[in-house]
Formats: sequence, structure tokens, C-alpha cells
Amino acid sequence: MMGRLVSLAHLPLALAAVFISLGSMVPDRASAADQSKGAQCAALDDPAARLACFDAAFPRPPHTAPPNPAKVAVATDEPASEARKFGLSDTQKKVIDPQPAEPQLAATTAAIKTVRRLPSGYLLIGLDNDQVWQQTEIDPNVWLQPGDRVTIRRAALGSYLLVTPALYSTRVQRIQ
Repeated sequence: MMGRLVSLAHLPLALAAVFISLGSMVPDRASAADQSKGAQCAALDDPAARLACFDAAFPRPPHTAPPNPAKVAVATDEPASEARKFGLSDTQKKVIDPQPAEPQLAATTAAIKTVRRLPSGYLLIGLDNDQVWQQTEIDPNVWLQPGDRVTIRRAALGSYLLVTPALYSTRVQRIQ
């Protein structure tokens, strides 16, 4: 039994060796062609001509831009208020206002317009300042209802805490 376990433990290594040896048996025509292109370019004395030759022989892959983050709002000519940007990521803030003018708020207070429990168990909270926040942790002590005044403040590591009228807090993330 022990010998069988040892052989099974080495199976991935043995399979890798087989695939590597099979791969070396297949001629690599592309690399031979690349070497001949490189040899022609390397023979040139003029550095600019040599660089142009290498650039033509080995073109750079097309540059792809990173995916755009979800846009929360459309940029306008007037600076966005800090209350409007509260809770957004830095990338989302730049979409709204490329030139920030006001210092960042530490907290905002608003009345709850809507509270809805999502299928995941988290609360989706709509405020009277048109912001929408979602819980990122489930806390059975947090009871909210329309009309309650809550404070959302910055917490550690870029997170946010919603503080209820009963002074319970729960972590939230701004959705809208």
C-alpha cells in the first residue's frame, strides 16, 4: 500500500516530464523564422535602422486599455459637491469631478426613504439625499425603517459604517 501511495504522489511530475519531452520533439518553425529575422536586424550598424528593423520583425502586441469601471454619474462642468461623491471610489469620483475642489467629508447624515431586504439577507437602504447603500455584513441588531435618521461615516481601510438611531453600526457600501 505504501509503494502505491508514493507512485501516485509522483504522478503529476511524471506526466509533466512526458508532456515536456513530447513538446521538444515537435519542430518549432516559428522560432527558427524569428531567429533569422533577428539575425538580419542584428547585422545592421546604424542603431536607428536596427531598431526599425527589430520593430518591423517583431511588432508589439496591440495595447488594450483596462476595462472602464462602472460609471456612477456623468461628468459635468460644475464641480460635484462632496456630499454627492461621499462613498464612491476614487475612480468613480474622477468620473463625476476630475478636479476636486472641496475637502472630503468624514460623515453624512440623512433620513431613510426605503429599506429592502435582499435575497442574500443584506439590507438595501435608500436615503433622502438620493444615495443608495447596501449592507456588507449581516447584523441582526440593526433595525431600520423609513424616517430613521442615520449617519454614515468613514471607517478603517476605506470602508463605511452606517450608525442607526439606536447607535448600532453595520458596514455598508454605496451602490448609487
